[in-house]
Amino acid sequence: MSSAIPIPPLRVLVIGAGPMATQVHMPVLAALRDRGLMDLALVCDLDRARADAAAATFGFGASTGDAGAALARDDIDAVHIYASAQLHYEYGMRALSQGKHLFVEKPVAPGAAQAQAMADLARARGVVAAGGHNRRFYPSLRAARARAGLAGWRQAEAVFHKPLAGQPPGFGATSWLGANGIHALDALLWMMGGLPDHLTAHASGETFSALMRWPGGAQAAFLCDNAAGCRREDYAFHAAGESCAVTETALTVQTDGRPLTTAFPGGMTSFALEHDAFLDAIRTGTEPPHSLAALVPSLHLCDLIERGHIGAVPPFLAAATTAPAPAERTILVDGHWGAALSPLLAGYRLVTPGDMTETRSDVVAALLGRGALPLAPDLLARLPNLAVVGVAGLSVARFGADDLLARGVAVVNASDAHADSVAEFALGLAILGRRRAFQGDAVMRDGGWGVVPPLRGLRGLARRLKPTLTRLGLLPLAQKMKARLGGDGRGRPPQARDLTGATVGLVGWGSNAYAFARRLTACGARVLVWSENAAEADIRQAGASAAALDQVLAADIVSLHRGLTPATRHTLGAAELTRLRPGAVLINVARGGLIEPTALLDRLRRGDIFACLDTFEEEPLPPRHPLRRLPNVFLTPHIAGGSADMQARAADEVVAKVARLLDGGATDILTPARLRSMS
Repeated sequence: MSSAIPIPPLRVLVIGAGPMATQVHMPVLAALRDRGLMDLALVCDLDRARADAAAATFGFGASTGDAGAALARDDIDAVHIYASAQLHYEYGMRALSQGKHLFVEKPVAPGAAQAQAMADLARARGVVAAGGHNRRFYPSLRAARARAGLAGWRQAEAVFHKPLAGQPPGFGATSWLGANGIHALDALLWMMGGLPDHLTAHASGETFSALMRWPGGAQAAFLCDNAAGCRREDYAFHAAGESCAVTETALTVQTDGRPLTTAFPGGMTSFALEHDAFLDAIRTGTEPPHSLAALVPSLHLCDLIERGHIGAVPPFLAAATTAPAPAERTILVDGHWGAALSPLLAGYRLVTPGDMTETRSDVVAALLGRGALPLAPDLLARLPNLAVVGVAGLSVARFGADDLLARGVAVVNASDAHADSVAEFALGLAILGRRRAFQGDAVMRDGGWGVVPPLRGLRGLARRLKPTLTRLGLLPLAQKMKARLGGDGRGRPPQARDLTGATVGLVGWGSNAYAFARRLTACGARVLVWSENAAEADIRQAGASAAALDQVLAADIVSLHRGLTPATRHTLGAAELTRLRPGAVLINVARGGLIEPTALLDRLRRGDIFACLDTFEEEPLPPRHPLRRLPNVFLTPHIAGGSADMQARAADEVVAKVARLLDGGATDILTPARLRSMS
């Protein structure tokens, strides 16, 4: 398993400390800071009093009124701008040109052309640029979109009204449609799959209406009145025999006139989700749903509606980019990748090992997916400019990573995708193991009720004869005989408990442990970590605390997260397993060889702990292995990190890392020290 140091929190600069920033966005950013994902380094506003107040309220490291100097700081990773459309564009371009990730509130730019220029620059610099169109993150709209599937909706309606009569358009927008109604317009295009091919639009003051038609005949109506008497935002979608009415907090589905309403969270939920998606995109290098490039079509349509366009929708023609065209470069691809390559590597020529019949100085990277073979020495000799190798997995041992590093080739793997998948699985085990749910399942399948399996054999007979022995005065003698024979080995059945408030001990530290710790702390658990290599600051970033091994082993749940090396084999032996407290849950989703097998069996046979084991020293586990017969063990066949979803994310992650390195960016790479701790 990887023992990568977790990615440190992003150092963030916020430009703009007005009401929208302080009432909506900064509370979300502060929550991300509290989760260890973000460092609020600097807040900037021309009104220094507002900047100082925001710094004090939300815990920024410093405040300033000089945006130019703030943008020039090389210790800033991401810039959030909450200002006018013009400043979004001006400061956004400056931030992107310096290789900083960018988030801008709506209006994201004065128009579609400027938004496209920002998107082009972000891609050229290998950074993420996103906009504050949070309707794409309404859970209700997402549920309606998922319900439509590939077939889509046949008709749609979008309504966005606000009581702004007499007020000039805000945020530097041309109209209130661009300043506010753009939310509903963008949501409509997102739900319908893109721009329509025909538009009939009318604009009068701050009142806008539009009829749209898509290829294939789908239609939509859009209404936006910013001089209305109340705020109203809702959506409707129709297909044959089915209609959906959508608000921020509810989805009502009617089939043949019968309504079914599902409630969804509102309030700050969509804002939190859009910032989560922004951070996830930075970590993975993939494009978020609210990227500036994804928002350009709605800005283009907004401009057409403002002008009262009637007729075919002209395609948006992006301005010519000023970025130099990249030299032709080639990437060697082997193994299974699916569609993960095309979005980020469109500018590269892709070849397979079969194409490598001569020296290829144009090959700058190799992508090794599922089923790929290691790069043979003779092949490597024909790739003099190979700079990076990406492995769509966690373990890189069989791909000769040490030799690659010795050649000066960077190596990246899918640490984040595997970490998230394994952590999700481990969290499920922790919850269900703590609740004794696995034992309850076994009891119910055996016809019983509860979580304590019935005693069988001689022990069960002794239990049934207890009243008779008591009546005959023989119970003390029977108890003495039981003690002489060593008892029944079952221990006292532990009670079902919650994960909230539990102490979880992690043995080892790496990307998997980091992801697991984040989930545990979010559930209200206290996390202790024993590691011989991790820095305490890295552990604290996940909300956990460094601790001695004896403290970790005394936790309510003990989970293993070490890589398997000669030095870590049998980390837990008889002495360590004895430290586990009665009622503890032992989880191993790392490597089976971390636990001495005979000592594990002996400890489990005492019956007072429960183990969730996904990995084993011998795999597959032999059919007659004693572990299969113990009632206090839940066994899974090494599947913690093997889901199809994880494999897809792993492919995306590795492609993104390789693309970023090739474009001159930075990402998480493997080092010799990390390789020594991996299995």
